Amino acid sequence: MKQKLPKQISGVVLAIMLTWTFTQIPVSAQEAEDAQDEQRSDDSRESSANARRLEGVWEAQVTLRNCQSGEAVGTLRGMTTFIRGGALVGTNANPNPPISFGRWQYLGGRRYSSVERFFRYNPDGSFAGVQRITRNFTLSRGGDRLTGTVSVEIFDANDNLIATGCATETTRRVE
Repeated sequence: MKQKLPKQISGVVLAIMLTWTFTQIPVSAQEAEDAQDEQRSDDSRESSANARRLEGVWEAQVTLRNCQSGEAVGTLRGMTTFIRGGALVGTNANPNPPISFGRWQYLGGRRYSSVERFFRYNPDGSFAGVQRITRNFTLSRGGDRLTGTVSVEIFDANDNLIATGCATETTRRVE
């Protein structure tokens, strides 16, 4: 009888431990999921706050560059409005400035990127194609300047890539 008691106690202890373990798993998994959701929510709030730092109107001084040597080959001015939610509208100082439309995104830290497009026209007014501008830039610590690189792709009316270009930009927030 004495030998049966320890076996019975061991079995009872084992059953209690297994019951406790299996009832704790869902609670622990739920707690872990709740903690992950809370972290994602905190990250999302921080990301949204940093993304909103870009919103507004910005005026750029763009330096066109030789993509191989980096040598400056010209300059132009442009203006971009970064809209809450990731949309953008831009233009530049050409005599017949195109209006570009695109999307921007927050990459983390003070880094952002954008892609925008505008239609190109021949001198006779016929459709010439599309130009796509991809920008990667960094917001200054004070939040009033952007610096970055620009790559350009020019497509003909049939969407064939016909030219590429490179630039750098220094941009200031318009007050």
